[in-house]
Amino acid sequence: MRRVVLSLVVLALAVLLGGAPALADTASPTSATQTGTVTAVDEEVVRIKGADGKEYQVDVTVVAAEDLKTGDVVEYGVVNEKPVRVKKKK
Repeated sequence: MRRVVLSLVVLALAVLLGGAPALADTASPTSATQTGTVTAVDEEVVRIKGADGKEYQVDVTVVAAEDLKTGDVVEYGVVNEKPVRVKKKK
């Protein structure tokens, strides 16, 4: 009986510890830096077309210090399918 309980405990620990790296990967929502091109600058949003073909909208107040214009190339990260840390590429 003791061996069965001990085996179950060891198995449970192996499952928990084996799944920990997978959980850590999903907990960090940031991704690598991507590049894109500013396609439009409106009064409220800046539209960016990424190199992956997706289009993103960023609140103009978030990137006001970057002084972005149509055609500028930018670098950004994506969190929850939204661009963050948008910076003009030099």
